[in-house]
Amino acid sequence: MKRIFKSSVSIILTLILAFSVVIIPSAEETTIVDGKCTCGEEPEIYVAALGSATLYKDADTPDEKVLFRPETGAYVELIAKLIGPLFLVLMTKDYDAFADKLIPAVDGIFGDLANDEEGNSTPDVTTKEELPTDPAHGLTGNYYFGYDFRADPLVVADDLSAYIDHVLELTGHEKVRLRASSMGGVMTMAYLYKYGEAKVKSVIFQCCPLQGTAVAGDLFNGRIQITEESVYRYAETALPSLLEGFTETFVMGLVNVVYKSGFLGTVLNMVQPILDNCAPRVFDELLIPVFKSNCGIWSFVPDEYYESAKAYMLGENPNEVLLQRIDEYHYNVQQKAGDILNDVLDNGVPVMILAGTNIQRTPLVPTWTNDSDGTVDTKYASVGGTIAPLYETLGEGYVQAVDCGHNHISPDNRIDASTCLLPENTWFVTPMLHSTTHDGHGELYRWFFENDDEGVNVWSNPDYPQFLENDIDGQKLLPQK
Repeated sequence: MKRIFKSSVSIILTLILAFSVVIIPSAEETTIVDGKCTCGEEPEIYVAALGSATLYKDADTPDEKVLFRPETGAYVELIAKLIGPLFLVLMTKDYDAFADKLIPAVDGIFGDLANDEEGNSTPDVTTKEELPTDPAHGLTGNYYFGYDFRADPLVVADDLSAYIDHVLELTGHEKVRLRASSMGGVMTMAYLYKYGEAKVKSVIFQCCPLQGTAVAGDLFNGRIQITEESVYRYAETALPSLLEGFTETFVMGLVNVVYKSGFLGTVLNMVQPILDNCAPRVFDELLIPVFKSNCGIWSFVPDEYYESAKAYMLGENPNEVLLQRIDEYHYNVQQKAGDILNDVLDNGVPVMILAGTNIQRTPLVPTWTNDSDGTVDTKYASVGGTIAPLYETLGEGYVQAVDCGHNHISPDNRIDASTCLLPENTWFVTPMLHSTTHDGHGELYRWFFENDDEGVNVWSNPDYPQFLENDIDGQKLLPQK
């Protein structure tokens, strides 16, 4: 799924964690006898990424409008509104005049995404998600759970619980398998915190911000930074996962020409004063009003950013209900992931955490040097892995941080997985763009689900060791050498 680089900070924030490619082959035939399914394979529920449910304003009325993701025409209209003011500000340097055009134009597309002061959706903004009706299921088919990404994860957990109960009744099973992608991991963790794992056979977390993502932490503290190198490296590492054949060769050649000729630097030098001068107003008049009550995005803020983010986004007199809601997820779910997931494992439910790596992170914030899958920092997706900065290694003579009797250092000496929350249950794929999957990922997940009765981990199958190489052209995941 392609992401378009936008000039507006608020647009980029709404799109973070919005990548997801879902593998949904045809479902298998099933037979239900006396209300129980005889297939022997628990149904899989895919807990999807941010943007999994379309958000509407005034749904099912003559005034119905798609709020997220906006239709292409909305972006075209936005560009048309801003192209003239952009050229004008480059000549006049009248940044307030440009902000006067930028802020209402972007607010016209995204302003209605704002929740009320307590973090609830306004009544006129809803989804149209429906419960599934097809009982056919199996390892070659799954059920899709979408949700409002702005909602309190602990409220979404209630919806996920009801969805699981519905699928169990529909399919005649007592447990489900969960596969969470990106923000779906937030909702899955909220569910496990609130309802436990009694109805879960096994769970996969794919590129999930289990401990947040630095882009949210930086933006919720009012920090932005765009550099020539970060933009180039993002294109260099992310585009090969999106393109193929002649198109990849042509586009990457063009990217190199633009960078090495200095043209990219020239453009950024022109844009930087606009960012420097307009960013304070964009934050104060657009980003903060739209996102301060967005409990879902708050779940992305890592612990080291969290308290300062609350001061910046919420001010001196925050709404007490909102504060209680975001604190409950942050301190009882994100920061207690170890307690939650270790309880899950101790109760016999296998866990797979899969983190993408070796992709330049979003070229928007000061932490752009963090290794990532392009969206979620690898250290947060792996829940504590020690990760070298992109293009670097852990250093000659590096010694594994935790002596646990196993080697958890990657063959390329870039990752020490011994510091992960679950070092025996965490896989790394390099390079892997955020939640961009292919048949090779599907084979890995199928193997995990087929063997989840055995409590599989990174040592269970030599074909799927802890560190995997992403063969994008061959659509395979191979042991890293």
